[in-house]
Order: sequence, then structure tokens, then C-alpha cells
Amino acid sequence: MKPMIPVSPGSRIWPHSPLWLAIALLSASSAALAQSDPQQLDTLQVTAERSTESDQSVSADALERRQATDLQDIFAGMPDVAVGGGAPAAQKVYVRGLEDTMLNVSVDGATQSGYLFHHQGRLVVEPELLKQVDVVAGAGEATNGPGALGGAIRFVTKDPEDLLRPGQHFGALLKGGYFSNTDGYRASTSLYGRLNDNWSALGTLTQTDHGDYKDAEGNTQPYTGSERFTGFAKLVGHLTDEQRVQLSYERTEDEAYRLHRPHWRPSVRNAPLDQEVVRETVTGQYGFTSNANDWLDLDLTLYHTEASLEHVDGPYGDYIGAMQSHGGDLRNHSQIGDLTLTYGVDYRKDEASLRSPLYGTDREEGSVVGLYLQSHYQLTDRLRLSAGARHDWFELDEQLTGNSFSESGWSPNLGLRFDATEQLTLHGGWARAIRGTQVKELYVLDYYRNAEDRTKEVADNVELGATYRHGNFYLAAEVFETRIDDVVGQVAPSTLGNLGELKTRGINARIGYDWDRLDASLAYSRARPELDGEPLSDDDMAIGTSIGNSWVTNINFQATHDLDLGWTGRFAERLTHVAEDYPHKAGYGVNDLYATWRPLVSDHLALSLRVNNVFDKQHVNHASYGDAGDIAHGLPDPGRDIRLSATYRF
Repeated sequence: MKPMIPVSPGSRIWPHSPLWLAIALLSASSAALAQSDPQQLDTLQVTAERSTESDQSVSADALERRQATDLQDIFAGMPDVAVGGGAPAAQKVYVRGLEDTMLNVSVDGATQSGYLFHHQGRLVVEPELLKQVDVVAGAGEATNGPGALGGAIRFVTKDPEDLLRPGQHFGALLKGGYFSNTDGYRASTSLYGRLNDNWSALGTLTQTDHGDYKDAEGNTQPYTGSERFTGFAKLVGHLTDEQRVQLSYERTEDEAYRLHRPHWRPSVRNAPLDQEVVRETVTGQYGFTSNANDWLDLDLTLYHTEASLEHVDGPYGDYIGAMQSHGGDLRNHSQIGDLTLTYGVDYRKDEASLRSPLYGTDREEGSVVGLYLQSHYQLTDRLRLSAGARHDWFELDEQLTGNSFSESGWSPNLGLRFDATEQLTLHGGWARAIRGTQVKELYVLDYYRNAEDRTKEVADNVELGATYRHGNFYLAAEVFETRIDDVVGQVAPSTLGNLGELKTRGINARIGYDWDRLDASLAYSRARPELDGEPLSDDDMAIGTSIGNSWVTNINFQATHDLDLGWTGRFAERLTHVAEDYPHKAGYGVNDLYATWRPLVSDHLALSLRVNNVFDKQHVNHASYGDAGDIAHGLPDPGRDIRLSATYRF
């Protein structure tokens, strides 16, 4: 039986709900831990530094505790971010109910554009490489980049200095893990070091192999396994005390014999075939920070990304869709008294192709150029204002029809942060973002076309929030409304055009307390995306879907100097506000436990145990495709998964 959580008149809290558990633990632990020796723990950061954005971050330590292998693991601690799909290849990310196609996603500043295939996820990311993941929900500041209607997700990879101990010149990290549910494993090797006083390097190889997973009822979900290999290298140099340079290369390959539509169950219209997904990214970054002038702090990022999906020996032969993106971002930061300015220019060009035995090769090219300025001004000791704008020019050449599209427009933003008292901070803001016509999904290039009267999408996001801190206690909440005019989708068979108005309203809230050796938190999110007054459904692919009210509880406890323990609970309430002719989405609660033990005097060796879905709860994630018939039918999530890993540092 799932816990009941109060969100509407007449509802009640059961004694075993996550809220009561969190309150009980918060109350019971303070006396026992009051005399504990101080220890350094990772804590949840609740900030309002950017008045027009709701920012959240995932640290490398959090990813390590989760033994993260996929997108669902990465975002498990955020109630307003949902990842569904069951199989790793099918996973899509939704922020406040909007799919990641509505967000600007980047890896070390390299934009991950394009849409491979609407029946599976488009993001291929290896958690082992990540230092941090930042999520900005809703249209925000001008620095989010072009087309960020629903916000931005920024993946940041590790540097050599992140792995080196103080005084260490060279090191190595070996890691191995086992996953009981899929009878899978992961092996990773990293070498890193300082080449001299000014240069350092890092190289990582990771192999992850998963078999078909089992749901909580013991049913094997066929064709859900995967084999993923990732190679990564990074070179970091300090040319002078003012200049720095960074060059990185990443290649990820994911191969499997999986279903043609990985987010649906097998059927006569969903047969398996060999598939391979590849992402290759090269990124170069240069920085110059003047020691003599506060107005000169320059950053230049250049990148090239190739992503492809190949279907081998399908019903019509071999298909391969590929997207090449290259671009750059040149920005400067200037400090003029209490005024901080960030301004620059960014550019991206996308080249898409689909090669098929029936139609040959279809191509499409699009580009976007943007100019932007973002300011923050400390007007008084208590009041901070922000304002900014960007102007973007979008262009697209559609080979299928010979049509060309060109749109442009402004994306302004305003915000404030006010420290009402030493404990209470209020923040609010408004932001607009535009998106012109972009390259289509790869696997429809040969027959989908854009309506000739298609126009740009325009998003407006308004947020109001407050953060209260008293000692180690914090409480934060914000309400928001996002409206996207002329949102794009399928307006006729094989035709993309403006559908109407997409509006989503909601609330996010967080409460927590940090002790010396324990931190506990409870977070809540509610969002209701609607298109012209009708709730989004699982068939609104590339736009979003409806997700029930979500709760996430998290407790981390340093039992001894060598032993860390923790619990994460994710709970979704039953969703009844659904589109016409679509079923309700059942509520569920999933609990995960972890323990990490460092048996040696040093931190050279770490042994970790994690049990995901410890009570073996059968459920379908609200972000997964649901039940729309015998053919269009999604998959349940995995059942209990015991994960063991060992990490050794030289």
C-alpha cells in the first residue's frame, strides 16, 4: 500500500508516510548527536542567487552513493525532475513535466542538440565522468543559451585536480561493480596526474554491461539489456597565471539487441533488432582572467558533437540517423563596483541526416546565432537586482520540401532577491525565451515536413519564492507559472506546426536539517502541464507528459568515521488529472538504502552496498509510457536491485 500524503482537503498522513518518517528522524536524532565530533558532510544547498531561476545541483558524491549507471540514477534526488522508460535506452528526462527536448542540454558547454527517435531517449551520458549536474527549471537568464523554453541541464565532467590528493602528482582509480537485477557489471579505470607544474591530464575507460531486467513481480522484461563503453580524456593547462586552456574528448557507444520502440513492450509491431547509439564530443575551452582589470574575465568554448542511432537489419534494411553539431560561446565577465555583467555571443550549426535503403539520404541544416547580456546589481546590502536579454536568429533549410525558415526575437528577463531578515530571503522574477525552427527528429527526416506558416515558440516564466534559514534548519518554497505560446507538435499527418498554448503551474518546496553527522531533507513538487486546457499525455512526445505530485526524502548518516549509511525515498501520488481517454497513473513509493565502508586507515579502498527498490515495489514510473493499448504499452520499472562496488585509489 502506498503512503498517503496531504495535498488536498480531506486527505491525511499515515504514520509511515515519508513526511512523518522525516519529522521523526529530525526530532529523535538531535539529542543523540548533539555531542558528536564535528565531521564534514555534503548538505543540500538551497539558494536563490539567481532570482529568475530555480537551480539544483547533483554532486559527484551523490552519484557515488547511488552507484549511478543511468539518467534515472542521476536525477533520483529531485522531485521536479522525472526520468522514465524502464530500459536505459528508453529513458527521457522531464523537468516540471516538460521533456528534455524543451531544454538546453550541454556537456562542458557543448550543446547536445537534436532528437534521435521519439520512441527512446536522446541523452547518452556516463555518470562515472561527472563532477556535477546543474538543473535550471523554467525559462531563465540570458546565459542559458538559445531555445531554453523549459530551462537548462548542464553536465560538468571531472578535472584531473578533482581526483588528485593534495601533494599527489600521479594517481589511478580502479572501480568494479555488480548489479543483481540485471546480472550486470561495471568496470572503470582512470589514470590522472600532473605532467608538470602547469599541465595535468585525465583518462578514463568505462565498460557497463546489463542483461534484461526483472520487474518486482519477477517477470523478465525482454530486450532491455545494454552494453555501453565510454572513453574519456581531458588535458588542462595554465599557460600563464592569467590564461588557462582545457581540451576534452569523449566517445560513448551503446549496443544491444533491443526493441524497435524501446519504451514499448514487445508486440507484433515492435520487434527487436540490433541497434547502436554513439555520441562523440570534442570540446576546447580557453580562459583569460586579467590580474589588472576587473572588467576582463574572458571565456571561450568551442565544440563539435556527433550523435547517431543505427538500426541494423530492420524490416526495411539498415537505417542510420546522424546529427553533427558544432558551435562556440565567447563571453566576458566584468565587475564594475557592485555591478556584475556577463555578455557575449554564441553560435551553433546542426547538420542532420537519415540514410535508408528505400529513400537514400535525407538531410537538413539549421543554425542559431545569439547575442546576450546578463547583469546583477547589488543595490543595497539587502536587495539584489538582475536583468538581461538575448537576441537569437534561427535559420533552417528543409531539403525534403525545399522550404527555408527564419525567425528571430528577444528573450529578456528581470529578477530580484531581497534579504528581508537575516534568516528570510525572498526572490522572484520573470523571464522569456524564444525558439525558432530547428532540425527535426532524425528518424522522420524522410517524410515529416514543417508547416509553411510555422512560427517561433515563445515561453514566459514567472516565479516567486522564499528561503528561510535558522542555524542548520532550512525551509524553501517557490510557485511558478510557465506559458509557451505556439508550442510546436504534429498538427496533421507528417506535418509539424504550432499547436497552441502550453501552460504549466506548480509549486516546489524543501525542508531539511543538517547535524554534524546527519542530514535529512524532504522535498515536494507539483506541476500540471496543459495544452490548450487539456493535460499532456504520454503521446505528447518531444513536448512533455503529466506526472503526479512527487515527494523525495533523503537521509545521510555518518555512523562512524569509516561508515556512511543512507536512505532515499521517492513517492508519487496517484494522478487523476489526465487527458481524455487516457488511464489514471497509479501512485507508488520506492525506497533505496546504501552503505559505504572504508576499511583502511586511508581512503584508498571504499566498499559500497546499495539496495534500490528495497521492498520490491511493482510500479510504472509516471515519466514512462503508460497503457494506451496492446501495442502502445509501456514497461514497469525494475524490481529490487542489489548493487555492490569496490573502489581503490592508488
